[in-house]
Amino acid sequence: MSIPSERLGSRIQPPVVLCPGLALAIAWVVVSAGCGGAAAPDSMPTTATTGVTRIQIDRHESPAFDGHEFGETGAYEILAGRVFGALDPSDPLNTGIVNLDRAPRNDDGMVEYSTDVFILKPVDPSRGNGTLFYDVPNRGNKLGVRLFQGGATNDPQAVADMGNAFMLNAGYTIVWSGWQGNVEPGNNRMTAEFPVATRPNGDPIRRWITTEFTFNAPTHSIGLEGAGSIAYPAVAESMPDARLYQRSHTHAERELVPRDSWSFATCDRPGASVASPRAICRPEGFSPNAIYDLVYEAEDPIVMGMGFAAIRDLVSFLRHDVSDANPVTSGARAPGVNTIRWAIMFGTSQSGRFVRDFIYQGFNEDPAHRPVFDGAIPQVAGSRRTFTNAEFAMPGRFSMYVQNHFAPGDGFPFSYTTTTDPITGRTDGLLERCQTSETCPHIMHWDSASEAWAGRSSLVVTDPLGTVDLTLPDNVRVYQFAGAQHLDASIYGPDTGANCQQPANNPNSFLELQRALLVAMQAWVSTGAEPPSSQYPTLADGTLVPPLPRDRVGFPEIPGVQFTGVVNELTINDHSSLPWEHTDDVYPALVPTVDPDGNDIGGLRSVMTQAPLGTHTGWNLRRAGFIEGEGCYLAGMFLPFATTKADRSSDPRLSLEERYGSQSRYVDAVRSAAEELQGGGYLLEADAKRLVHAAGERDLGLPQS
Repeated sequence: MSIPSERLGSRIQPPVVLCPGLALAIAWVVVSAGCGGAAAPDSMPTTATTGVTRIQIDRHESPAFDGHEFGETGAYEILAGRVFGALDPSDPLNTGIVNLDRAPRNDDGMVEYSTDVFILKPVDPSRGNGTLFYDVPNRGNKLGVRLFQGGATNDPQAVADMGNAFMLNAGYTIVWSGWQGNVEPGNNRMTAEFPVATRPNGDPIRRWITTEFTFNAPTHSIGLEGAGSIAYPAVAESMPDARLYQRSHTHAERELVPRDSWSFATCDRPGASVASPRAICRPEGFSPNAIYDLVYEAEDPIVMGMGFAAIRDLVSFLRHDVSDANPVTSGARAPGVNTIRWAIMFGTSQSGRFVRDFIYQGFNEDPAHRPVFDGAIPQVAGSRRTFTNAEFAMPGRFSMYVQNHFAPGDGFPFSYTTTTDPITGRTDGLLERCQTSETCPHIMHWDSASEAWAGRSSLVVTDPLGTVDLTLPDNVRVYQFAGAQHLDASIYGPDTGANCQQPANNPNSFLELQRALLVAMQAWVSTGAEPPSSQYPTLADGTLVPPLPRDRVGFPEIPGVQFTGVVNELTINDHSSLPWEHTDDVYPALVPTVDPDGNDIGGLRSVMTQAPLGTHTGWNLRRAGFIEGEGCYLAGMFLPFATTKADRSSDPRLSLEERYGSQSRYVDAVRSAAEELQGGGYLLEADAKRLVHAAGERDLGLPQS
């Protein structure tokens, strides 16, 4: 990843590379010198081999952001470049990586890889808070930090790109690196280059696979992995035998699309196609009112599971190496000291599922048998993991109401608590491996209400049949943001619900709750201070129930709003069938009960939920022309209250006039909710004040007092 120096406004450092000296010592050398003869000085501290063989820094901007001082931390700098590493296929920490033993090896018998890396760090690391915050990229994008401070972070250039700079003011060292081996380069996405597995004789590995497509608008062609990902190419000789199916909704009968009506090609209009093994073209077009299943023979599987080890080894190096060679600690006033004392892993949505998988598959143990991360925060992951450590893995795909509904990546175990699955007979839990190696992190599992409806989040806190509340391990907290949709509007933007029946649930932000919980997590890992208690719906208090009947959930009869109880049900799938099929074994998806306004009762209720201006849900339904009636991707709904009693007509929900009466009483309700949340450790003082002020500025059309 090279960024032209003319784009940078601060002092630019020459490119450098990090190379191993003899096996253990590490030194900086300029790129032109290479690694051949560079040896570390005898006095340089040594470090255990971590799998990182070289770090090349192509962009070193110091100070960044025009020298802006962030709180007590001071100025930050940006380091961006490429990490090179090698994995030993015989190392017990790596033997679980699918097809690693079938990847090409160098002369030392190691499997090589490289990934992008991007670091935001204090110019003087000793002024930071000693915590490395690793933000797992989502399809190569830097989304996580944005969920705490707003702004835009794929290629930060100005102070405004850091939003309110919450994390920089707090002194975090923030690191991103590539892990998904099929991310398409571009838009400053974080990429990774992992090898392709082959047969022992060097022949390509080929297998018939299946994939699904849905569309937001009519189109003529699509890449086999959709936008932003590089697909496995189709084998030319078997292309005539590939099959394309169409169905009208999730469980409708599949209809075979005539083979002569589509081809492996790209096209933007009828009669203008270019042959491609990674795309399909249908001149008459694909409809947003249908689901398509493609079965084709693919080749050249990427060893995708290397992404887990790549993060493990990079973070282990960054937090334990004590030489000036470490780009995270270089510049510290005390030479020979690594200022990073703790590390927290965060992932949202796809990368949140990755965090759960990272822990489950045992990658929180580094080569020196230490924990890689002290804390881990999977956000809006639900009960899922990922489709990553597999042959012909597709990490970008995950099961939804209609999109990729049959995709792998969310089977048992679901919970951090070890349980026995009565369907499969297996006994397992997400912490089994790290408990054995004594490397488990402190975990905060954050879900929105959307995960109850679309991500089976109830399985995180109940037994597999949804009959008993589980006792969570001492190192785990679970927080479900009541009445919130999958991602905050600052990520999704205002067009989230374009294909939905109702407006998306944009107003109910959970950024404020997350900021307080991150402060609690940092205190938990650094001082052992107990975080706020878990907050989620439970069977015991009656706030977690099946999605039907309606009266059990309690959703009101709001004019013009359909309630069908549709959830993204979880079935054990037959992945040997092409296309994939459900079996008869089904796990329950339980949902939160609601109050008379339709707002969730259980979970962590934001100020907006406690002093509502309408109904906030974690679910929405698709509108006509877009597979009507199915769940609408990851969107919730916002259904505003009427202003006056006369305005609400047959709406059973009280109007703003009836519930508040005046602007000042509304502000009092917000203040009361903010004080309660702040007292429980779920809201920071600064955010509480800001929310109360915003309530006073909001015009509800009511008298002032």
